[in-house]
Amino acid sequence: MRSHVEVLARAARAVHGTGEIADKLDWVTDEVRALTGASLVAFIGLGDRVDMVAAAGVEVGEIDRFARPAVARLIRVDGGTTPPLLRSDDLALDRRHRRFLQRLELSPDASCLAVAVLGSNGVPHGALLLVHPEPKVFDVMEETSAAAFADHLGVAFDNLETMERLAELQAVQREIVHQLQEAVQPPAVVAESAELGVHYVSADPSSPTGGDLYDWLVLPDGDLHLAIVDVMGKGVGATKEAVSVCHALRLLTLDGCPMEDLVSRADTLTTAQSPDLVATVMVARYRPADGHVRLAGGGHPPALVMTGHGDVHLVDAPGIPIGYPGAGTTQVVELTLGRSDTLVMYTDGLIEATKDILVGLERITKAAGETAQYPAPHLARALVERSLSGAMRRDDSLALVLRRRVPPGSDSAPPLGAFEYRFSPSLATVPLARHLLGDWLEHMEIDDSERDDLLLVASELCSNAVRHASGKPGALAIRAWADGDALVVEVEDDGAGMELSVRLEDPDLEAETGRGIYVVRALTDSLTVRRVDDRTVVRAVRRAVLPG
Repeated sequence: MRSHVEVLARAARAVHGTGEIADKLDWVTDEVRALTGASLVAFIGLGDRVDMVAAAGVEVGEIDRFARPAVARLIRVDGGTTPPLLRSDDLALDRRHRRFLQRLELSPDASCLAVAVLGSNGVPHGALLLVHPEPKVFDVMEETSAAAFADHLGVAFDNLETMERLAELQAVQREIVHQLQEAVQPPAVVAESAELGVHYVSADPSSPTGGDLYDWLVLPDGDLHLAIVDVMGKGVGATKEAVSVCHALRLLTLDGCPMEDLVSRADTLTTAQSPDLVATVMVARYRPADGHVRLAGGGHPPALVMTGHGDVHLVDAPGIPIGYPGAGTTQVVELTLGRSDTLVMYTDGLIEATKDILVGLERITKAAGETAQYPAPHLARALVERSLSGAMRRDDSLALVLRRRVPPGSDSAPPLGAFEYRFSPSLATVPLARHLLGDWLEHMEIDDSERDDLLLVASELCSNAVRHASGKPGALAIRAWADGDALVVEVEDDGAGMELSVRLEDPDLEAETGRGIYVVRALTDSLTVRRVDDRTVVRAVRRAVLPG
């Protein structure tokens, strides 16, 4: 027989190492059985661990039905005095234990031993039960060894409880942080001729709020107010100060303050309450009717302006940061966004990650040119991720994207009638459906990039329909038609249907499904699914692609 000391030393590594508690219980029951020569060994969970059981040499069901009730009655879990060890005579007092021995065809004189697995507070997590068919087998050595294993398990369960409490605390903290982020972020807006996107990454993942904040608001005259703020500092304190700056800029704008005076007056308002506040800011005023933009800055990095073809240039709005002497805007810069042109405002975390601001500006400019065709929300994410890739994250990073979305000129050809094609649920038919739709789109005279996106949307919807369809010939249909300046793509199948998540989130890269619908939602302005009789109809809408 192996040395008791040797096995107990191995127990320290096995029971307190990494791994699931169920695997540790299986290991303990096997080792105790081998060490003591018992015919069966079981761990019986009590109290909060009543759903746990592990057994070696006996069916778990027998433990649950007979041994557990007996041990639970004899080892108190209600705060009473818990005997650390029960021998054969103690256990024999319970009729269910005697019934347990009978079911195993063991003599009433069989050697039995139950050792409480106690927590640090004296409340038992459970008990180890040992049984041998012969009487008086377990001597002091076996009892001591079983008690040592029980002590190891008690510490392991205490550690598990600590980890569970920490996980619960972290979940609560994450929810609080999420609520804080939701509270400080402005609600989504629908602005005329505008596609908006934003992405934020904190410098410290354990404190996902900081001094980088943004604001957007549709003003009473229809213009769009945009602001981006970068307060010196980190954490909730910096968030509080950033909120005060955003609110000051918003209220001053609504009050009709000239853009030339926005930064200086915001400085007066915010530093009166927070004398140590320092913040760079950039404010934009976008006029949807003609794409006219005015920029007012206060020490903030230059904005990016991107054409629909990927040409990028920097636009500086000079000024002195809030909190500095003479804070204010030096010059309001004006520009006009053409159709599909994009304005990007960002915080300095994107260009200072490389320690060299010039290198950072070159990097974000290059990334902007490479991702110019991305939808605004994904463009914002791509700029942040590419700017920070391989660099040391030292500061919060935020990108705010405004793209002008207007229909093409009215000199385009009038749209054709609706397109429709019925096909069978086979992946081999999807390329043909895409090809036929492509021919129809050729006559719509929409931009090449818009056509490519719509064909990708159609392919993903058709492939999804093939997976959900019943298999009957001709059970699927794809339709497309013009609706004002929008183009609608609709796919129908006879399957059981599908559900769309409320929030658009990045798909799991390991998942076998889900990425197609994610792509469709990213490339369209509206995606809906409905049941019509016994069929599922998925409709995607992309706006501002046809003359209004």
